[in-house]
Amino acid sequence: MSKRSYEERWGPHSHCLICGNAIPEGEKYCSESCKLKYEEEMRKASRQQKISYVFIVAMAALLLIMFILPYLLGQ
Repeated sequence: MSKRSYEERWGPHSHCLICGNAIPEGEKYCSESCKLKYEEEMRKASRQQKISYVFIVAMAALLLIMFILPYLLGQ
C-alpha cells in the first residue's frame, strides 16, 4: 500500500498514547479514562524517579563517609 492510498483511506490521524486507538490528529487521548491513566502513570514515574535520586544521593553520602571517617579518626 502506497503512502498516498494510505492517507486517502485513513486520513490524517494519530493514536491514543494509552490504548493505541486511532484519534483525530493533534489529540493525545481517545477518552477521559485514557487521559487519567496516562496522568497516573506519569505521577508514578515521577515518584519512582525521585526515590531513585534519593537512593543515589544516600549511597554517595555513605561512600563519602566511608572514605572520610578513617582520616577523622586518625587511622
